[in-house]
Amino acid sequence: MDPMTISFAVLGIVFLVALLMWARARQQIRQSGIPDGRVVYQDTDRRHNVELPLVSPSCGLTGKPDYLVEASNGLIPVELKSRNCPRSGPHEGEVAQVTAYCVLVEDAFGATPPCGIIQYADRSWPIRYTLKDRKRLLHILDEMREARNTRTAHRDHQHAARCRACGYRAVCDEALD
Repeated sequence: MDPMTISFAVLGIVFLVALLMWARARQQIRQSGIPDGRVVYQDTDRRHNVELPLVSPSCGLTGKPDYLVEASNGLIPVELKSRNCPRSGPHEGEVAQVTAYCVLVEDAFGATPPCGIIQYADRSWPIRYTLKDRKRLLHILDEMREARNTRTAHRDHQHAARCRACGYRAVCDEALD
């Protein structure tokens, strides 16, 4: 074989390998639950944390979603969880967290996201976002501010494991055994 034929053969193999790698990456993104679109914000690399937080001065809210994806239907915040999704679905606090990211996207970019996504290790869980969801989150934030100004905060759950892990357990008179 002459050198030119060998060069074209090597170039063809390199192109084929690159094409296969690209197809595999696209498949992994589709399987990850992250919507198709352009990632416009990423806060998953803790070593090179360069993204500024999203801020809503009117709500008194600041946060950093793991991803913001510019999809065909709008900006979608994505929160990654390293564990599997609970059998009963996302915890209430996780839903509130993603809803807060939707509020931040809406206030920071002036565009209402259609939803947010919690991406667990085993599945993706979309969290709808409506005006009603925004109002519910703002009510929760008001309750948190009120609770911060009181001398006592009452336990709001029946989970002994959660109590055992609580940093206030030593001074709590409502701790579960």
